[in-house]
Amino acid sequence: MRERVAIVTGGGGGIGAEVSVELARRGATVVVLDSGDGLRGEPLGERSAERTVRRIEAAGGRAVAAPISVTDPDAVRGLVEETVARFGSLDIVVNAAGIVRFPRIADAAADDWAALLSVHLDGYLNMLAAALPRMTAAGYGRIVGVTSGVGLARTSVDGPAYGSAKRAVAALTWQLGPVLPAGVAVNALSPIAATRMVTEGLVAAGADPRGLDLSAMPQPAHMAPAAARLASEEFGWCRGRVLFSAGSELSLIAPPRLVEAVA
Repeated sequence: MRERVAIVTGGGGGIGAEVSVELARRGATVVVLDSGDGLRGEPLGERSAERTVRRIEAAGGRAVAAPISVTDPDAVRGLVEETVARFGSLDIVVNAAGIVRFPRIADAAADDWAALLSVHLDGYLNMLAAALPRMTAAGYGRIVGVTSGVGLARTSVDGPAYGSAKRAVAALTWQLGPVLPAGVAVNALSPIAATRMVTEGLVAAGADPRGLDLSAMPQPAHMAPAAARLASEEFGWCRGRVLFSAGSELSLIAPPRLVEAVA
């Protein structure tokens, strides 16, 4: 099998970084996309993508950094074109880019909604728009979105914009899966891990950060094998599915179904 080429968004930290490292360990060339912004979307200019690239190269893998934002459709389109021109294909996209804010719905400003939807939903749409035509023409592709239980099993009143965006990722996955051509598969992972986002959410809910101990939770690295499996050639039979991962377990999240009630 030839070497696969992957773009991982949000690859500079958290689950995205661990997925990047895992895909490289499995032989893929990885383009690590990360704008270097902060957890709330504030521009920090951190060289987080390069940090992940150094980890991959230190382990003998092949990777390049792409310090752009998924919210810039022209930059995303250009990156996909550059990736195909340089490496010959684009086989895998893992869309892990995300930010987090936790205003209650009465306190949420228009900027909170715009920022969260721009990264989580528009960013995913930008990647789909750029990558799917290439994958369709090649007859092969794997796309893995990242959703959340906050937008599926429950919606937190402290983060309605985040939950709405993540619900939209799941809905896109359910709708796209059955209509894509053979060879191209879109699925989504709903992970639970001790990331900075989880810590931020607990603090926003009133927890004292000095007393938080998340060592018993699955860690970001525990999510990487599940994402890599969804992105693998062997898993192409699975299309349009959302899978929950707690590290040691995987479970299928079924799409909504119509329930008819007759009075």
